[in-house]
Amino acid sequence: MNLENGKTYLVNHSRKGTFAMKVNSQCDTWAHGVVAGGKASAMLDYNEKFNGDDISVRISHLRSAVEQPQAV
Repeated sequence: MNLENGKTYLVNHSRKGTFAMKVNSQCDTWAHGVVAGGKASAMLDYNEKFNGDDISVRISHLRSAVEQPQAV
């Protein structure tokens, strides 16, 4: 999946669920950024990520990533 740094995506992740993520950096395996909306689920409650929290996701686990319009 091809993501661009600085853009916000509505992602559907096989382990973390559906949430908005602003991508700050990435490599072949990981995308790093900030939760921009919604909640990223986790197996343990204390690992859940909320709006404004830093997050890293494994790109191979993304089911979809739809670019979101930039706020004015």
